[in-house]
Amino acid sequence: MSATWVQTSRRLLPRLRRLSREIRPTFHLDSVNEMSPGALRDLGVEAVLWDVDGTLMGHHDDRVDPALAPAFEALLAATGLRHAIVSNCQEARFAELGEIFPAIPVVLGYETGAGAAFRVRRGSRESWRGPGAAAASSDGGRPSGELRPIRKPSRGLVQAALEELNVEDRPAAALMVGDQYFTDIASANLAGVRSVKVPTLHRASFPALVRWSQRLETVLYRLKYGRPRPGGA
Repeated sequence: MSATWVQTSRRLLPRLRRLSREIRPTFHLDSVNEMSPGALRDLGVEAVLWDVDGTLMGHHDDRVDPALAPAFEALLAATGLRHAIVSNCQEARFAELGEIFPAIPVVLGYETGAGAAFRVRRGSRESWRGPGAAAASSDGGRPSGELRPIRKPSRGLVQAALEELNVEDRPAAALMVGDQYFTDIASANLAGVRSVKVPTLHRASFPALVRWSQRLETVLYRLKYGRPRPGGA
């Protein structure tokens, strides 16, 4: 059983009814390929927050899906757009994401007795932010002791990414892109950030429990809001 799935479920299930009001995205798109620098600029977007697994690649793949790579690279190269990854991953995957996306900050969160701590990785370099940063990091900058991971849905994870990209004072200038309603889209809505929901890439690559939860959230969304309209909520 996936440790990430268990941790996410423990965070999500007690809040499921309340979070069901936070799962409507700003846009439904069939693919990241439908996003362009010009369209984002027209929307006033300055910062894009990315989910990775299921959004840009299959489960724990080591590169962006080739069918999406040209559009994704165009977004990364666009003037005036900044990017960050908001992750639910475990420690090993956190290091992998730093290698896969060396130019993009990857944000991971922990709960400590002194407050939330957010770990940011850019390539091989790491830094910490948040009130619990000192308690969470050891002298070498690595996590110290037993820390409780913060999993999406989380307003704090999104806000930490906005701070990393220097847009914390204008969340409306950011856009979250993800494949799951109750983690990615709910996180965006909790933080006042617009969002794009895309279908899960290579669903068969995910563990069975994750695939089951993905199907369930789709059913719950349609029961509450109906069938998604392309381009809209």
